[in-house]
Amino acid sequence: MSENDARLRGRCALITGASGGIAAATARRFAREGARLALSDLNPAGAEGVAREIRQQGGSATVITADVTKAGPVDAMVKSAVDAMGALDILVTCAGGYTSYAKFEEIAEDDWDRVIALNLKSVYLCCKAVLPAMRARGFGRIINLGSLAGRSTSAGTSPAHYGTAKAAVSMLTQYVAKDVAPFGITANTVAPGTTATERVEKLLTPEKRKAFTAATPVGALAQPDDIVGIITFLASEESRYITGATIDVNGGRLMLV
Repeated sequence: MSENDARLRGRCALITGASGGIAAATARRFAREGARLALSDLNPAGAEGVAREIRQQGGSATVITADVTKAGPVDAMVKSAVDAMGALDILVTCAGGYTSYAKFEEIAEDDWDRVIALNLKSVYLCCKAVLPAMRARGFGRIINLGSLAGRSTSAGTSPAHYGTAKAAVSMLTQYVAKDVAPFGITANTVAPGTTATERVEKLLTPEKRKAFTAATPVGALAQPDDIVGIITFLASEESRYITGATIDVNGGRLMLV
């Protein structure tokens, strides 16, 4: 890819949950597309590994440690990102997940609160915090990571608190999109199917992997790079007329449920 072909050249992007998985793959792709990056994660060593790789390839990446479930750290994260890059044009909220599967009645209250905070409250806080910087630029691209788990209870075996949070992310994104549209800012959700990230690989038993693969029309689980293309498109000027959308990237599983 030549410099003139880089779709994000001159743009400044903040990516949360950036130590691995879809977020790390997005960071690498954004760097190749010419963006300057701020990578946020509670695992600074993991995020620094991604940033170091990007710098070695001639890109620009700084690492910020932040708990995205709390307003103070989120505001400080955004300020640090703007200070490091000089501006902020793109937000990709990838922080999220859950650590174990439990049926609804087995979910403890503190686990419910933790998963909702990580997967939903964090999106609310991050979207709110970046808007002043985006308005100042007259340009903004917000891409929130949803999930197939938030689109159908029949599509997989994700726990109720995770699926509920991801469903709410889609609606929250629509409210954000409606409010910010007059300022040159778009907001969209990307909802992946089961993706073979490091976290998912730890949770998948061989039986579940076989079942998920068999239930996917394309016959394979997604790899992180399979999700990155649509995120990159939504971050670019090419997507200026798309906002408030949830875009499903799941190998066809949703159409079967």
